[in-house]
Amino acid sequence: MNDTESDALFRSGRYEASSTRLRAGLEKEGVDGRDGLLYLLDLGLSEHSAGKVDEAIKAFRLADQTAEIKDYTSLSTETATLLTTDQIKQYKGEDFENVLINVYLAMDYAAKGDRESAIVEAKRVNRKLYLMNTEGKRKYAQNAFARYLSGILYEADRNYNDAYVDYKLTAELLPKFPGIGRDLWAMAWKMGDRDDRERWEKEFPITEAEKNAAKARVSLARPAEIVVLYENGISPRKIPDAGFHSIPKFFPRANPVKVGMASVSSDPSGESFEAKTNVLMDIEAVAIENLREKWGGLLAKKLAGAGLKIGLGAYVNSKTKDSGLGTLLALALDASDQADTRSWNLLPRDLQVARFPVKGGTYTVKLSPLGASPLPAKTVQVKPGEKAFVTFRYMP
Repeated sequence: MNDTESDALFRSGRYEASSTRLRAGLEKEGVDGRDGLLYLLDLGLSEHSAGKVDEAIKAFRLADQTAEIKDYTSLSTETATLLTTDQIKQYKGEDFENVLINVYLAMDYAAKGDRESAIVEAKRVNRKLYLMNTEGKRKYAQNAFARYLSGILYEADRNYNDAYVDYKLTAELLPKFPGIGRDLWAMAWKMGDRDDRERWEKEFPITEAEKNAAKARVSLARPAEIVVLYENGISPRKIPDAGFHSIPKFFPRANPVKVGMASVSSDPSGESFEAKTNVLMDIEAVAIENLREKWGGLLAKKLAGAGLKIGLGAYVNSKTKDSGLGTLLALALDASDQADTRSWNLLPRDLQVARFPVKGGTYTVKLSPLGASPLPAKTVQVKPGEKAFVTFRYMP
């Protein structure tokens, strides 16, 4: 799909106008069209960025069905079109894109306040990755963003045991993630596990003030919390590999902003906090590595296709008694074999998070990408002891 107008609308922050154009394109293309999935993915992201979570969920649900992998075992032998270009096939999404559909569903359900559905989607992320690894013979790590988000959601449900499990798995994936030590210590204190508390105190610098805050965090009268989910930058561009024109490769795009500064303030009380966001999922790195991991399988298929084209050319030569006709056919087929450079074009470079313990009430939430103009502020209401999720998107 190459809809530069919807891209331009999205980049300028006109998410509803982008959604309108993409919806019209989807109606023309059809869900089962060659680019139907791409329309659904960008439509879901446009609705998500516009704050229309119900519409976003509908689009992502349909995208999930369209991109469904029915046989994970077949992933171990990468498929490709042997005689013609891969671009004629219906686009089914890269592996990481398939996983990110459920990441966005989890975010939208969380923003809606449907914790149960959000947890289900977060678990589906890691279930997909497990199947890709075990049956598809991939080498993908679990998704730290999904793990951490489900940990927050379990904590919101006061299911501290499962929250502890997810925080531990997050720490295994991102041992240097800021604040993970405090998360682990809080859960260990709630579980009454002295050995674990001592372990986390040795591994992470946790002050007495942070311990007291952690205890309050899991008490019966715990504070409310605002969780800022920040989608930063633009994902890498998919173009033909310089050495093999029929095989695609991801290349980073310019992303001047690395992190953002999030803040929350309450007008009646004057209460105000700010903190830098921290990266939980580097989509750019995952995209590049996922395609690199598939490179050998794609190359094998392309080489097989090249042999088939040469054989077909030789067959035509023998049948027509024209040594040039079959050769020209083989060359024409080879020239038509172009890399499939389609991708989920509007994804961010990375996913980041910041957490703010607050009292219940109404808050103004702001996000300033460091090195760029502040994003439009949002207003959120949070009940005492509950968690509210707020999403922001910056594009260069």
